[in-house]
Amino acid sequence: MRGVASDSLRASLRRTSARCLAHARAPFSPRPSHAAPSPSLRTPAHGSSSTATAAAAYGTASSNSSSSSSTSSSSSSSTHTDGSPVLEIPDTVGPPPPAPGPGVMVAYYADHWKVPLPEGHRFPMLKYAATRAALQQDGSLEGRLALRPAAPAALEDLALVHCRQYVERFRLNAMTEPEMRNVGFPWSPQLVGRTFSSCGGTVAATHLVMQQGRGIAGNIAGGTHHAFRDRGEGFCVFNDIAVAARVAMRDYGLDSILVLDLDVHQGNGTADLFQGEPRVTTFDMFGDKNYPWKTRRRNTHDLPLPDDTGDEEYLGLLRSWLPRLLADHRPQLILFQAGVDALKGDSFGRLGLSRGGLLARNNLVYGTALEAGVPLVVTMGGGYTRPMDASVACHTDVYRTAAYRLSAWEQQRQQQQQQQQQRVEGRGARAEAAAAAAAAASSGQH
Repeated sequence: MRGVASDSLRASLRRTSARCLAHARAPFSPRPSHAAPSPSLRTPAHGSSSTATAAAAYGTASSNSSSSSSTSSSSSSSTHTDGSPVLEIPDTVGPPPPAPGPGVMVAYYADHWKVPLPEGHRFPMLKYAATRAALQQDGSLEGRLALRPAAPAALEDLALVHCRQYVERFRLNAMTEPEMRNVGFPWSPQLVGRTFSSCGGTVAATHLVMQQGRGIAGNIAGGTHHAFRDRGEGFCVFNDIAVAARVAMRDYGLDSILVLDLDVHQGNGTADLFQGEPRVTTFDMFGDKNYPWKTRRRNTHDLPLPDDTGDEEYLGLLRSWLPRLLADHRPQLILFQAGVDALKGDSFGRLGLSRGGLLARNNLVYGTALEAGVPLVVTMGGGYTRPMDASVACHTDVYRTAAYRLSAWEQQRQQQQQQQQQRVEGRGARAEAAAAAAAAASSGQH
């Protein structure tokens, strides 16, 4: 049975597709930018219990979901025909709390939503919880990594990228069967919760690094780069990268954002959403013979790679491109789609990178961003080895390495500041001593 929406309501929602398409062709008109979200417009609600209540009702497993951010919602409160509640989505979401301390990387997660999939489904949904568990169990990350449950993305933020009617049709289970087949998942209330929260995690991470003005934050989900304005495909419903970029432009006045997509599949949705947008540069290295074949779009920079491309060639290209991208575009924010499906043996990939090659890739990206002082957001992307252990190990590397690099960079930064302060104080002390000696000499002459 198909959810809360009546037949007439579903039909009405489906008729809005034409309006969605018309709206998509209209020029984007951003809200006036400002340095930070205005408290009068965006009430911080971290610690609200509404998300936890909804999460519990949906059969989620997170005991600390209440630390997620949400505000009051204008979405209608109702239930699906199976008695499960319709997820209430906030109109706006306040900024997240800061990182627990300097050099601590915050990573959001959405696996507190347990999404049921048919037996034998090809998508490894359990990899998200497995990656988070591996990070939680790594004692070396204590004091370096803080994990937080992600709250649902706000309607106001999603509407910067997606047709509102499309968002509502997905929320209310009014999508057509062909639409959901194209997405690749069966609809469920838990899928709704996870999808909104996955997008919300990337947005929260973006707020965090922009408020800090530096550093790295992540989302152990997201990277859903195949979602378009009014449709999804390739296991992607909403494009969290595009939403986060639009939020950053709106709330922080950015005029140069770099999307660095290193998933093995081209980010066709992201490329399409930023066609003609001069403030966003999309760079994409992907397997040339991989999906998407029929719906490929043009990025600012596309680097299609031949089958079996290995570490040396891949890393050589990335080393040559990263400095050029920063020099040419001077990004104020980097959004890194860190899919690990370029790993040799991945079920959906055709490249030949080793785990060590992917580690080197990650280090290149993190080092480049930190040394340039550009805030960086990491999203998870694809990884489809069977069994999933190899992908989980590589996904874990993505966040572990980021936490290590951020911690080391912050320590070095603080040491440099201390040394600079000591030099300033030393110069001051020497100047005072010289002045005193001069005064004493002058007094002796008289």
